[in-house]
Amino acid sequence: MYGGSLPSTPPPGERPKTRARDLLRKHYGLGVGPPTPLPGKVADPMNLDSTAFDARAYYEQLITTSSLPTLLKRENELLTEIRQLDSERQSLVYNHHHELIAASDTIAAMKSRAENLDADLDLLRAAFSEISRLSSDISGRDT
Repeated sequence: MYGGSLPSTPPPGERPKTRARDLLRKHYGLGVGPPTPLPGKVADPMNLDSTAFDARAYYEQLITTSSLPTLLKRENELLTEIRQLDSERQSLVYNHHHELIAASDTIAAMKSRAENLDADLDLLRAAFSEISRLSSDISGRDT
């Protein structure tokens, strides 16, 4: 369906989520593996959006340097961001699902029209054969 066979089992040591992400990235032409950092940018293990993000170090740094109100505020910020990202993901899934259904409907309509054209083409072929036969008969009588 996507122009290549997919292995049924991931290679040893490859996590299923990583494999699925890599397959989607390959399908959409984004390249396989984690995105490369921008030139001049250092991979920051404390940046949530960095490929070098270290959850354990981030957590340890956060709980040792922040007060309880700051931790509660950060929790709310993270929950809001998680909900927003989840909503965006659901929207993307819905849009892709909707596009897939629309494409399926279009293909079904095209198939139906093509099947109707087959009957019309057979009638046209028969009519041209009859015209050709009559033309040959007329040409044979004139000589």
